[in-house]
Amino acid sequence: MIEDEYVAVYVLRGSGTFVDWEMNRWSVDAGSFIQMPAKRRHSVIQDDNGQWAECWLTLDGRFCDELGRLGAIDLSRPVLRPGVDLELIGRFERILHDLTHGPETSLPQVLSRAHDALSYAHELDARRRAPHPHAAMIDSACTALGRDLAKRLDIETLATAHGLSYERFRKVFRERVGVSPGEYRIQRRIDRARVLIAYERMTNAQAAYSLGYPDPFSFSKQFKQVVGMSPNTFRRTV
Repeated sequence: MIEDEYVAVYVLRGSGTFVDWEMNRWSVDAGSFIQMPAKRRHSVIQDDNGQWAECWLTLDGRFCDELGRLGAIDLSRPVLRPGVDLELIGRFERILHDLTHGPETSLPQVLSRAHDALSYAHELDARRRAPHPHAAMIDSACTALGRDLAKRLDIETLATAHGLSYERFRKVFRERVGVSPGEYRIQRRIDRARVLIAYERMTNAQAAYSLGYPDPFSFSKQFKQVVGMSPNTFRRTV
């Protein structure tokens, strides 16, 4: 499709293919950040596994073209690889919250937040492209932490499997990802919970038990800690 606006899609779950304006095909999955400049033909093809989840935003195409001209963002790279980063997810969520609940007078601040989110995505991408001695290990650990979300996962066992002590593993993981392994695991569970509530229309109890929580109260408490709103409030916004 061809849009008059710049569109950014941050993939949180699932996989697919992005076809850019020069007909190059890019494999995308969780942690990919797709840039779609204005007035350029492109398409996103989601793999048929029902797992796709994303954050996205649109901005005035001329504004983003100017950011590109100034070097604030790099429009020559259709797909960035910032990884699944909780801070970046949080920035998207704050933008959505302000657009949904804020007064119209807050729009300049929302635009500033959007610019900051784009800059942060580019910063994360640059960091991940820099050589890192533990990059492959952390990617493997992230994959393990995002699987079998209803089961208990022992972080110390995971660290040992990757050849590190628990404390060393936790430190390296936090330096690379920005949060601890335990926090990352919680975020992945809550990401899945949002999909279950928004798209599979599960009740709080159904979502809680499907993700291994002992009861709906524990689930709702952790959901609110991560998302900033209760599951019931979240359900009303989607």
